Amino acid sequence: MQVVRDTGLLKSYLKEGSALTVGTFDGVHLGHKKLINFLVEESARRRLKSIVITFEPHPIYVLRPEIKVERIAMPDEKIERLSKFGLDYLTILDFNEQLANRTAMQFFTDIVRGDLNARFVALGYNHTFGKNREGNLDFLRNIAPSAGCEVSAVEPYVFENAPVSSSRIRKAVRDGEVEKANRMLTQDFSLPGVIVKGKGLGHKLGYPTINIKVDAGKLLPKPGVYASIASIADRDVPGMMYVHPVPEMCELEVNLFGFDGEVYDTHTKISPIKFTREAVKFPDYESLTGQLAKDEKEIKRYFGIN
Repeated sequence: MQVVRDTGLLKSYLKEGSALTVGTFDGVHLGHKKLINFLVEESARRRLKSIVITFEPHPIYVLRPEIKVERIAMPDEKIERLSKFGLDYLTILDFNEQLANRTAMQFFTDIVRGDLNARFVALGYNHTFGKNREGNLDFLRNIAPSAGCEVSAVEPYVFENAPVSSSRIRKAVRDGEVEKANRMLTQDFSLPGVIVKGKGLGHKLGYPTINIKVDAGKLLPKPGVYASIASIADRDVPGMMYVHPVPEMCELEVNLFGFDGEVYDTHTKISPIKFTREAVKFPDYESLTGQLAKDEKEIKRYFGIN
């Protein structure tokens, strides 16, 4: 998959045409997987190049800056997840006011047909595009055939009797239901960030931790304790993670099982796997260490560690 940030650069490579879809694709969930797999299959059948058009930053940051929407997947994570589908091209458009003000007709004429020579467009059942969201399936079905372009709708992926969506996944993560969120994603939800120096309290208590400052704009799970997997020093290391209710120096503290090394100032990612308990303020260190011992026992049992 080749990543392109200017659709005009692809004109000379798409003389035979392309099959494409459009979306924000935050998280790259099972609904996205269903859509993109269909697109790739159709592009191969029609001997067209497969293309996903997506946007950075998230359109809502430009359209509704007063709304705080945290990312399920950061831009690098999204690219990595989309690279798994066998696409020919991923085009990432800079979502700015100029692009936001393009009408659906302009977007279709200039980019979809003009730059990318689309002969086939697959669209999610409820996707909209263009200024004031005027572009949708009905709009495309009215204008695309005369431009030599076929349009096909892809129905949602249903999980627990409702369509999978980014908003459902955000709610599950915020509620601490990371197992549920992961069942709706193509890859486990993860928290990328930089390992920073903490106060050293965990070491004093006998539970040394790495402290992670999570990348700005990333969705954070409900505060509390989680069984987790850390990708660190080219290893996947199990451990117990604490999400701070009111972060000061960092959002996460992780006690790693079977790992000891200097890793300050390195970038890592932590995947919360299972929520185990709420965040609690303890009256003294003795009460805290007693609970930490219980947490460690429970989480090691979850991972099958003796």
